[in-house]
Amino acid sequence: MTAAMRIRQALSGAGLNRSMLVRRLIRLGHPRLRELRARAVADRDPAALALGVFVRWLERGVLRVRQGYAGGLGFEMRYLPLSHAHIGSIAFGNLETAVQEALVRHLGPGDVFYDIGANLGFFSLLAAHLVGLGEGHVYAFEAAPDNARAIRENAELNRIRNVAVIDKAVSSRSGTGRLQIVDDQSWSKLEEYGEHPYTERLIDVELVAIDDLLRADELPPPTVVKIDVEGAEIAVLEGMRETLERHQPAVICELHGTHSDFLATMRSQGYRLINLEGPGPITEGSASAHALALPALDPGD
Repeated sequence: MTAAMRIRQALSGAGLNRSMLVRRLIRLGHPRLRELRARAVADRDPAALALGVFVRWLERGVLRVRQGYAGGLGFEMRYLPLSHAHIGSIAFGNLETAVQEALVRHLGPGDVFYDIGANLGFFSLLAAHLVGLGEGHVYAFEAAPDNARAIRENAELNRIRNVAVIDKAVSSRSGTGRLQIVDDQSWSKLEEYGEHPYTERLIDVELVAIDDLLRADELPPPTVVKIDVEGAEIAVLEGMRETLERHQPAVICELHGTHSDFLATMRSQGYRLINLEGPGPITEGSASAHALALPALDPGD
């Protein structure tokens, strides 16, 4: 009997499955999990070797979302290691709950969703169900190679066919850029938006502007756009000014010190702004925040 088989047998006898075990482990917190995984991968003392066997077994399976709008969705753990910044919130289904609520309110059957900076595809897969698996369309923009592969495999795992992955970085113009690949690819970002301390390498990536894609009839116009691009959000908006003016999609954006510029850009397009973090104004006071921009005539919030 292999070590992996013994682990599976022992956990099964204790009434534990992989997803349940992950939900218990994440109580240790992200910094501690990073340390444990690093030791399991690098150290060679007997305790670390045993830990390594356990971690390798754990990360070869599927993590199921426990509850919430995404409840029941599965994610391949080879792209979602214990050290991943979002493993806890994905496991419990509470990843950026305000963003989830905004998607539920503003997406419906037959709609089109652009997920710009799609990471592992959590919001893409959720949106695929909201727009209707046989009706609407989801376009997941993700330039980090492992993340792009993860979205495709996670969509296949969940038997979702209406998610198209576009492995390019969205910007103000079409062209080429340099992407920092961070050890946790959630934080990967274009080089021009500041150095990340955990960058492992730089890769060349293709840049695309949303307006260019729509002018070329490569994509249908969006109903809702979600932007999470680690500081490049204003460049994304500059490359979709025509789309905003002509098609008036709702925009959900994570801000990284770009609060004032985001407000000014969206107001110049006739949008009104809602702070998804609470009733207060959208200000530069927080390192990151989520905002919802709606066309002036849209009655929803």
